[in-house]
Amino acid sequence: MILFIPFLAIARSRCLWGIVCLMTLAVPATAQNDVGRKVDKMINKAMTDEGIPGVAVAIIRDGNVLFKKTYGIRSVNSTATADEQTVFSIGSVSKAFTAVGLMLLVQENKLALDDPIKKYMKGLPGDWQSITIRQFMTHTSGIPELKGDKDNGSFENTLSQAGKMKMAFRPGARQQYNNFNFAVMGKLIETITGMDYLSFMQKRVFKPAGMVSTGVRPVSNDVSTGHLEKNGKLAPVETHFNKGDYGLPSGGLQTTLADFIQLSQALYKQQLLRKDILATMWTPYSATLSNTPGWHSRMAGNELIIHKGGGGTGIGSVCDYKIVPSRNLYVMVMFNKARNKISPSDISDDIMLQCFNIPRGPKGENEGEGREK
Repeated sequence: MILFIPFLAIARSRCLWGIVCLMTLAVPATAQNDVGRKVDKMINKAMTDEGIPGVAVAIIRDGNVLFKKTYGIRSVNSTATADEQTVFSIGSVSKAFTAVGLMLLVQENKLALDDPIKKYMKGLPGDWQSITIRQFMTHTSGIPELKGDKDNGSFENTLSQAGKMKMAFRPGARQQYNNFNFAVMGKLIETITGMDYLSFMQKRVFKPAGMVSTGVRPVSNDVSTGHLEKNGKLAPVETHFNKGDYGLPSGGLQTTLADFIQLSQALYKQQLLRKDILATMWTPYSATLSNTPGWHSRMAGNELIIHKGGGGTGIGSVCDYKIVPSRNLYVMVMFNKARNKISPSDISDDIMLQCFNIPRGPKGENEGEGREK
């Protein structure tokens, strides 16, 4: 009897501990199911209301995939369903990817954000010489809007327009979204590394992060076309970007949901960029100018929200990527149809509000993004 009592106590203790463990494991599963139900409701409504053929969504928290799902089809000309390996065009979210590449060069002391562009590149207009790398990356450069053919025309031919145009504003005085800022940044990468932009990104960003289908027109049989509504019907739109186009760093990249997840996990685990370099990339230009190098930002209470949206009529797709550094939270949403009343940013905002109690941003927060026509 003396031996039996401790044994019974131990048995009861182990039983109780087992129950506690099961309850602990059940909480995340329940929460995950709740997130799934909420996201399904959002996406099903958007697809029904807007006639969106295909959607891809993922939520990463603390490096773990809390939710990932694809919906619908790759193209209205096919019955093939979208999956996590389906290639989507991401438009201006390419700038955020490019920023990761540039910050690698900062991390290696090959580039300093507050250096003037003239330290690294020649042949730029006189008014541009003293613009800093940070100002180009935060759209505070003040360079004029250039309307060159970024697909087939050369960077130099488009740049030649600038000699006849005035600066839009004094560098650093305000922020104004301008795709050519990242055309310059793509050329900066090439100048510093001696590699073409896409080769650099493949070698230094995509491959180390485990991204196997990211680039432009990657070799794949699982590709989503974009779509635009014309005369009441959906018309497929293939990306107009090709390898070597100077518009790639600004808006020409394509990726998959699986690769998007890989990038998010690599950023969280600091496999690409150190913590201090990530913090620098996500720091607004100033107290009044909210753009960060390659990204946009807003405050939700005391929390910083980093975000980048993209898309346009030229690719027929739209995308949104939001990060809450304080919560290690990453949300990505891709649609293969453009010109919708409900945007991927609306969905990511709703996910953060309904699933994580993070307030929505003000209307117009993404205004000016994704003008890849």
